[in-house]
Amino acid sequence: MTSLRPSWPGRPPGRPPRSGAGASARQRYRNLRAAGRARRRVLVALALAAGAAAGLLLGGWAGLLVGALWGAGGTTLWLYRTDAARSWARGALGERRTARLLRPLERAGFAVLHDRALPRGRANLDHLVITPAGTVVLVDSKNWARGRRLRRTGRTVRPARYEARRVREELARALGGPVEVRAVLAVHGGDLPLLRRVAVNGVPLLRARQVRRWIVRHCPAADPARAERVRRECERLFPPYREPPRAA
Repeated sequence: MTSLRPSWPGRPPGRPPRSGAGASARQRYRNLRAAGRARRRVLVALALAAGAAAGLLLGGWAGLLVGALWGAGGTTLWLYRTDAARSWARGALGERRTARLLRPLERAGFAVLHDRALPRGRANLDHLVITPAGTVVLVDSKNWARGRRLRRTGRTVRPARYEARRVREELARALGGPVEVRAVLAVHGGDLPLLRRVAVNGVPLLRARQVRRWIVRHCPAADPARAERVRRECERLFPPYREPPRAA
């Protein structure tokens, strides 16, 4: 078992600033919220216009009632935020919480990269931890509703397994040899067993506060030279993720 002893003196040299954890999820939330607001403006205007027209046509109390109902519907549409936008906001919050939990690893010689992009495709890597041994742990944050029941199906860990495989392939190609890359889910909320570890298709599902200890426990003996090479390649191959611009 590896103790939390620095293998790199202080901050690794030449390391560029990290992108903020959850940055792409926050940007996706903003994009969805802005798009939803534009659609709701149109729907509200139509609802109010229809209500006013109904009031004029019907007249009297019936007209007032119909107009009020249409106006209430328009107001509801204005206040409503889509579930998709809320889910991205919740995901961004989970990633920021996981980043705070991983922060002590950086003071102990691990390198942690947040919200990185794969070379091809639109998938993003929530957190990449490069250990002092030169192995890599892909941490996938999940911010589930409190009490959500765990479903032990391959779908739960499919994105993390895919991302870990892609990271493994890219690093092996760049470094000319295999690199150990493991995936783990950091779960906020949810209904995970208290005393028993759960794994699906070889991917552990852990309470977020348990992930840091798990990473340290599964870190082999330090190899500073290899760790530095792996870190540099990770920063080169997996740049900070940028949300694609919205279509005009």
